[in-house]
Parts: sequence; structure tokens; C-alpha cells
Amino acid sequence: MATVKSTCYECDANCAIDVTLDATGEPVKIDGPDCPRCYVQLDRRNHPERLLYPLRRTGPRGSGEFERISWDEALDTIAERLRATREEHGAPAAAFFAGYTKEARPQLQRLAHAFGSPNYLTESGCCFSSTKVAEEVTFGTKIKTSSTVASDATRCLLVWSTNPRGSIPLFHQHALAAARPGCATVVVDPRVTPLAEQAEVHLQIRPGTDGALALGMHHLIFENGWQDQAFLDEWGSGVEAFREYVAEFPPERVAAICGIEEADLKRAAELYATRSPAQIMLSPTATVQHSNGFQNHRAVTLLAAVTGNIDREGGNRFFNDKVTPKPIDLFDHCKQNLPPRIGDETFPVWTAHWPAAQSMLLPEAILEGRPQRVRALLAMGINTAMWPNSKRMEQALGALDFFAVSDFFHNPATRMADIVLPAATSLERPALIAYPGCNFRGELRYRHQAVAPRGEARADAEVFLELGVRFGMADQFWNGDLEASWAEAAEGIPETIREQVYNDPDGVTVFAKALDDLVEHGFEEGDRQYRLHGFRTVSGKVEFDAAELREAGHDGLPLWREPAESPVSTPELARDYPLVLTSGARHKHATHSQHQYLERMRRAMPEPLVELNPTDAAARGIADGDTVEVRSPRGRVAFVAKVTDRIKPGVAHCQHGWNHANINELTDDRNLDPISGFPAFKSLLCEVERLRAGHEERLPEAG
Repeated sequence: MATVKSTCYECDANCAIDVTLDATGEPVKIDGPDCPRCYVQLDRRNHPERLLYPLRRTGPRGSGEFERISWDEALDTIAERLRATREEHGAPAAAFFAGYTKEARPQLQRLAHAFGSPNYLTESGCCFSSTKVAEEVTFGTKIKTSSTVASDATRCLLVWSTNPRGSIPLFHQHALAAARPGCATVVVDPRVTPLAEQAEVHLQIRPGTDGALALGMHHLIFENGWQDQAFLDEWGSGVEAFREYVAEFPPERVAAICGIEEADLKRAAELYATRSPAQIMLSPTATVQHSNGFQNHRAVTLLAAVTGNIDREGGNRFFNDKVTPKPIDLFDHCKQNLPPRIGDETFPVWTAHWPAAQSMLLPEAILEGRPQRVRALLAMGINTAMWPNSKRMEQALGALDFFAVSDFFHNPATRMADIVLPAATSLERPALIAYPGCNFRGELRYRHQAVAPRGEARADAEVFLELGVRFGMADQFWNGDLEASWAEAAEGIPETIREQVYNDPDGVTVFAKALDDLVEHGFEEGDRQYRLHGFRTVSGKVEFDAAELREAGHDGLPLWREPAESPVSTPELARDYPLVLTSGARHKHATHSQHQYLERMRRAMPEPLVELNPTDAAARGIADGDTVEVRSPRGRVAFVAKVTDRIKPGVAHCQHGWNHANINELTDDRNLDPISGFPAFKSLLCEVERLRAGHEERLPEAG
């Protein structure tokens, strides 16, 4: 047997793996990190329900009735229908969407913009991008990306709504997955995570109140003189206005808002502010998937600035750009020559920092023509379960003039499509990988195709290049040659390491130029880069009162707003829906919806669960394992009850990513965050009612 080197792509960590091939070239074994996502790559490749041939819809949309066709028929149809849309309605009426997997995004975005459409959209319309933009508005750079890097210097770790054992590879082996001697741990989370059990203080807040909690901590820091005044005097913009505002958040008010004890709040603030250096460990989404999430996240991250823990060893470090491939996405062409993107009209701060249209507006664009009309859609890895009020997204897909999609399996979105294309897995396609890493260090490697695709599956990126050729742009699309497209991207890599990137299966470690810049200016420490050039914000300082936000018509200060739907803001609604609904906690056996078809992963997560505190369960006559109905003003979905004291009383937590028990059928698509456009996946209202004892009648299977 032979062994070839590759990388896993069950999440975007791109861990190195060894693929064992039999005499026929068929992969029979995967060796890699101790991670359940690693070994199921073969399960996906060989799954009996995997899509292996191009399909054309024959029945009504949503019926699942398709017939097999050739690749030429499929690609010719897509090209013809998109061209017709452009001729009749203009190129922006065609949208292009990229979900998982992410590797073909440069080629799809290039296709969209060369076609003439600015409306390239991604799953980042509700994932990660809001934290990035909030941090860039405030600090001029990202800090979340480096917030999970362990440092021996850290004396207090403030873990804010993230659980490394379930969300950060290598999970239980992650350096921050357990409390460490000499480092105080404070955890903010409505759930009792393994780290919360080990923490000196666990602030079990009501979901959506992160901003109030952060402002309450700021209040205590200023009141006790724990702030780094020298740093604020030199590097803070709008500090006095901010200090006046946080005076409105004394401990008694904040404790009441968040549902915590005053003594715990005071102890948490003291630990974080007085045990320096202190680090905030952040989730990419937990703080921003709320109706006021953007400002909540700013309030949280400004704790690092107030205490002088910004870009400091042991604190929250800046993320630095490293050597990266040459852009081939034509986004510069989009900015300079194409009409506004969807979202430019309503979320201009977000689109100014993010190179895509806002995908949360897609249902409105299709159904109502607001802010722009979309009539055709080409997508890869799309699932309506990603959108709040998902049934409305299904309705939108059904209203399109034309819809084509590529994927590994059918899901509620693919069943609405006119053309369905079979996607190659990461083992079956090449890719140039630029893993961003953390503060100063990243990785570059070229993953060669390890095995031939099964059936007639093709790499998504190859499909987009072939469509570019059919649009008469062969020269711009490398005549359909996928490896040639990656070769042009590789031109951005210095020639001195390019060959190693291609030929060394371990790749090349690259470092940020910022390290050399600091040394050249006599600074031996690889931190506090603001000493050289200040902060890359409007003022050149940390923006407590952000000029960029004020210019766009928003509050410059990180003002607290009660969630748009909550026991406080909508008490009349809470009479019928008294529980706070939150969702989306990560689990190592599932990346969103993509693992629910795989039996070995389902063994660890056999049923979609709603977690209820014993007090709330008893009041509703619900026992552990009962089938229950979770309902909200948007609809109702069946789950299996998990009765546990690990969830805060008054809160219901639902797992996400289940096609047959989709929590996002219950979430709100109307009260989007006014700056980012993010939905409130994590702070809404619901009620839970018992349907059946135990599993008298099992829920439908995944799919």
C-alpha cells in the first residue's frame, strides 16, 4: 500500500493527514490528529447517498425529483440561464453564493465579478465577519483571531462564551481547554462548560446581555482606579465620553440585567483588571449573533484597552497579515467598476470592511426586491438552515427564475434547485492553502489531489472556471485549468519559498513583516505595534467613540441595547414565549450541518437536543429524553429534551445544523443588527411543550 500526504478539510484548520491507498488507488485509511472529524473523510467519500452525477429537476421545486444529465448539459444550462438573466434584468440580478467548503471562493467570486455582478455572498454574512469589523472599527485590526493563543505570561483568562473542548481543534487537547495553575479563570456563558466548572468565577448570564456585562465591568474598573490611565491618555479616543456612559452601569443594575450575582460581577472585574497581563478568549460568533451584537462585542473587547492589555504578551494580541497568495477574486474590479453590493445600502460599515454582499438580505432581495432584486442564483455548499426564519429562505429559493447548486448531499436547499452538481471532496481536489494562524505566524502549502473523484464529481472551483469559459472569457479563466488558477495565485508567494510550498507536504511557516519592523526600530518585544504607527483607525488611536460609526449614522460609543426580543423588551410576547432561546454551541462531532449524514458522527450526537434546566422542565412536565416541541413566533420544531443543570434557568438551548430539526426555522430574520446585518441566533424567545414520553415515536432521520 502507498501513503500520500494531504490535509483535512472537515473544518478550516487544514490539519496535515496521511492517506493510505490500496493497490487500485482507493483510499482505505486516514491518519492524522486525534479528532473525530479527521477519520470521517472516507465516510463522506464513500457514503451511499453522496451526489455523484449532475442532476436536472423534473418535478416541482422541493419535490426532490431529478434526472441524471451530462456535465455539458448542466454547464450549458447554467451558462444559458445566467446569460438570459443578465440580458433581461442586468448582471446584478444574478447572485453567487459560497458556503462550505470555502476553498473555491476565489474562483467563484472571480466568476461573479467578471460576469458583471457585485453580488457575491458567503456564509460570513452571519459568521465571524462581525467580530472582525467591530475590532477593525475599534482597534484598526483583528484581535479575536489571536485570542485563543495560549501564553505562559497570562495571569487571568476571561473566557467569553466559548468552549474550546467543543469548538477549537484539537478540542480537549487545546492549550486553553483547562484551567492552569497561576492563571485565574473567569467564564462568561449561560451554559456550564468544562472550563466554567474550573473557573474562579462563572458569570452565567442571560443570553444577549454581554454588552451590559462588559459595561458593568468597565464601570467597576474606573470606579476602583484599575484602568491603565497612561495608556488611555496617549492612545484612547473618546475615553471621557465612554467613562461618562459606563457610569450608568453600576453593579446592581448590571446584575439585574444579566441575571447574575453582584458579588460575582465584582470579583470577576477585580480578577481581570488586577491580575495583569490578562487575556480575553473570544468566540467568533457568540457575542455578535444578537440584535445589538456589534456594539456588544466592542464593549467586550474594549476591556483589553481600558486595562492596557491590548497587543501585549499575555493579553490580546493584534493579528498581523503574512505572506499570502495573489488575489484572483477580482474584488478590486468590483469596488471600482460595478454597482453597489447587496448591503452597501443598509450596512455600509460592514461592507466597507468585508469583501462580499450581505447574505442575510438574500431572501428579501429575492422575494421583495429589497435592497436589490435577485432573480438567479449559483451556489456551492448552501443550506437554508443557515438563514434565520429558514422557511422564508426556502420560499425565496422557490421564487427564483433559476437556481443551480453544488454539494455532496441533498439538503433543503438543493431540493429547490433546477440543476444540482456533484462536488469533489478535499481528498479529490487540489488547493493552495493559506492558513492564517495567529499573531505573527501562518502556514502556506499546496494540497495535491490525493485520489480521483468518485463518480463524476468535480471540484467546485473547476466548475466555475468552466463556466467562465462558456461566458466567452477563457483567457480570464485559465481556459478552465484549475491548477493554472492556483499557480497564478501562487505568484503572490516569494519565489524563494514557492517551490517548497508546492513540494513539501508539511508546507512552509511564514511570519509577519511586523516582527522585522519592530526590530528595525529598536523594539525587542514583538508586541505593542502601535508604538510604531499608532492604531489603524480614523483617529490613529483606540476608538471608544468610533468616528467611523458616527459618520455612518450610528452611535460611536458601544451603547447597550436590550435584545429586540426578550422578557424585558417584549413582555407581551414573553407571556406566550417565556423562555430565552439560544442556539449554536459548537460540538467536535459536528461542523454545522455537514456531518449529520455520517453514521460515526451521529453516534455521538444521535438526536437534535434542546437543553432545559430541571426547574423549567419540571414546570412543563418534561423528562430527559422526551420528544418536545420548541415554538417561537416564527414556527415550531420537534427536538429531544436534555434536562440538565448545565443550562441557566429560564433559557432553552437548541443544537443547530439539523435539517430535520432546524432551529433556525424559529429564529428572527427581521431584527438584524443595524451595523453588521447579523441575525439574533442567540437571544430570542420560545416556549417548549412535551409531545411524547421518551422516544415513543422517533424523529425523522437526518437529511
